Amino acid sequence: MNMEFDLNPSRALPSLKMVISVIVMVLLFSTLIIMQFDKKSVLDSFFLVIDSMTHAHFGGYPETNTTKFLMVFLTVFGYGLLIYFISFLVDFFVSGKLMEVMGMRRIDKEIGQMKDHIILCGYGRVGSVVGAELINNKIPFVVVDKDGDVVEKLRSEGVHAIWGDATDMTLLHEAGIDRANFLVTVLGDDSETIVAILTAKEAKPSIRIIARSSREEMAKRMFQIGAERIILPEFVGGQEIAQSILNKRSCTTKGIFSEDDLLDK
Repeated sequence: MNMEFDLNPSRALPSLKMVISVIVMVLLFSTLIIMQFDKKSVLDSFFLVIDSMTHAHFGGYPETNTTKFLMVFLTVFGYGLLIYFISFLVDFFVSGKLMEVMGMRRIDKEIGQMKDHIILCGYGRVGSVVGAELINNKIPFVVVDKDGDVVEKLRSEGVHAIWGDATDMTLLHEAGIDRANFLVTVLGDDSETIVAILTAKEAKPSIRIIARSSREEMAKRMFQIGAERIILPEFVGGQEIAQSILNKRSCTTKGIFSEDDLLDK
């Protein structure tokens, strides 16, 4: 029998709980039905249910038509359910997913205990560079990203990451915004960045925000709604290229604007 299971660590335990819940419900309701129609004790009724589900053939036999039909149902459906459950457990433990799940739970617990950290919204080309620098400097941070594959990879590497939308206030609280010092948003979409800034400020008005913008006019709006620093990657890149051509010292802070710099233009 070839069975494939969704053993993504973030979903494995909920799936396992669902299978166990179904089995418990089948055992419970089947036992109650036999008790009601065959007038048997709890133990005898439970014994008949197990007998049918496991094909053990201990010798028990239902007395009413209702319980006979129930036994037929359990013989087919219940047995298949048990086989699925056992196969799931074997794959779960043999594939090492249990350790991954425990690792995910540990990461969630650590995020809940973090303070004075940075929330990094977006882990694309720019965000990954920011993350690498934070890691190299041993600065605690939590990544919020909508790409499930990216989040799963980061968490497997021990990086504190949460899957979801940075514009979701509940998610920001999950990332510990009430205990964080900075929120860095490098989402790549200026409109989405503005919503993220507004959401963060509503969740924690005192949070310090650094944002990425692609246009100066959008950067002005970001300043107006509470961003403290704005980074324009295209401007930084252009300055670096120009400085290389002119053979001058690389100017790595030219793309970091203050509010006055942009409002004066």
